[in-house]
Amino acid sequence: MRKYDDALLVKDALPVYFAEYHFAGGGYDKKWFRIKLGPLFIPLPNIKSRVDAVKIHDIHHLVTEYNADWKGEVEIGAWEIAAGCERVTVAWLLNLGSFFIGIFFFPTALYKAFMKGRHTITSLYYNTNYEKLLNKSLGELRSKLGVDRVLKNSVRDQLLFFAWCIIALIYHITLLAVFLFVVYKVFIFLI
Repeated sequence: MRKYDDALLVKDALPVYFAEYHFAGGGYDKKWFRIKLGPLFIPLPNIKSRVDAVKIHDIHHLVTEYNADWKGEVEIGAWEIAAGCERVTVAWLLNLGSFFIGIFFFPTALYKAFMKGRHTITSLYYNTNYEKLLNKSLGELRSKLGVDRVLKNSVRDQLLFFAWCIIALIYHITLLAVFLFVVYKVFIFLI
């Protein structure tokens, strides 16, 4: 049984989703958002491109029924990468973060969600008219995206999964190296 019924309109499902995960109005109007890393919260500016991407991302959560917890974010990140994020750069970058976490903490869920995304026809990033999406039923979107399609995983799908694992690892190792270099330079400057 589905958590969000097929007949439910997106505009009616979103408030239920926001209430369940304590996202006041989705946080779309906030100047900052936070990424939680263990006990730390890293504040980042809530720029327009991120808000636009998160609006679609939240609808993807409803359509796929992946939760908005650590495992669910790994799953939706893998699903979105596999289904495609079009030219929405911020979606690719945020999803790479989730993908990276999934490699270490939720590898099976990461793999399954990626394969489900590979079998999806497309993602909603290719249809960025958010206002029109709000008036669609979840069932209509699930059908349009082919969310429930079950296909056999191909060798190509599996190779793409491993390629994305490598991309996520290289991306995050590079970020860490840049961060450590900056910290080192600041430390040297202060001494």
